[in-house]
Amino acid sequence: MKNLIAIDAPNRYLSVTWQVNNFCNFRCSYCNPGNWSGTNKFGEPELLEVFIKNFDYIISKYEKIGYTGFKFFFSGGEPTAWRHFIPICEWLKNRLPTVKIAVNTNLSRPLAWWKKHYSLFDDIVASFHVEDGNKTHYEENSIFLCDKVNYLATKMLMHEERFWEVVEFGKHLKNVMPNYFIEWTPLFDEMSVNAGPWQYKDELKTAFFESNSIETRQTLKKPKHNTFSSSENVFEDNTRESTNSNEIIINRKNYFMDWKCDVGDSIFINPMGEVSHASCGQLNSIGHIVNDVSGVGPQTIICKKEHCHCGTDIIIPKRKQ
Repeated sequence: MKNLIAIDAPNRYLSVTWQVNNFCNFRCSYCNPGNWSGTNKFGEPELLEVFIKNFDYIISKYEKIGYTGFKFFFSGGEPTAWRHFIPICEWLKNRLPTVKIAVNTNLSRPLAWWKKHYSLFDDIVASFHVEDGNKTHYEENSIFLCDKVNYLATKMLMHEERFWEVVEFGKHLKNVMPNYFIEWTPLFDEMSVNAGPWQYKDELKTAFFESNSIETRQTLKKPKHNTFSSSENVFEDNTRESTNSNEIIINRKNYFMDWKCDVGDSIFINPMGEVSHASCGQLNSIGHIVNDVSGVGPQTIICKKEHCHCGTDIIIPKRKQ
């Protein structure tokens, strides 16, 4: 990758990343229990109206100052298992006709569920977890979805002990999927704000990432791409290309210390409901999704973090000084 000097948004947009709760039906050994313990489910029926009211306030605030795009990225836990997930996605589609809705999922929902709801989603990041994932089930859903959404990321989490098993399954998916966007994804030492890159013990595994990061193929037409909420890499020679967080991480370009970062263009809501700008933990909480969201708004900081590990933080507009 060439010398990266900025990540830019051609159209001003607000990115909302919401870890809707900390319930997951998987228990991956490399995942922090805070992501799956189920202590904060936010499943009470009366909360749906509260969530919608607060998001309407946030959206209106950014619309009034000229933001034309909105992207909502749902994570967890496993967001597709959350009772309010589909009602909120349906409300967003009605409130914002050009909204981009993305979901980070282990793809464990049955095929019938995806056939019913796939039209709500623009992007699906489908993480394959070899410990708990069902390969047949994952493959079936992937084949169905690969031409139903703009972007289906087949995200292969490269397990230390079962590394080559994951590689073998990824290669199989390439043979059976008409369209694919496969990301060979190195682990972090823990899935938390302070995560560092996983240090693979086998040199062959480390070397694998030097020649394998992203592989793509498209033979079937996909829906029209939504460009209202997209980011671009800007290089020293003034060329541009679409931003892909995984590629930036693989190429170790995710070191933005002392860059100017427009953290107010990104809202992060953690599994406890606390609202902050970005997920990197550099700023204090600015509210709570159930109680008060009045503190949200555009803001720029000088990044003081050694490296940026979260895909949704990487795409925030930022500039090298």
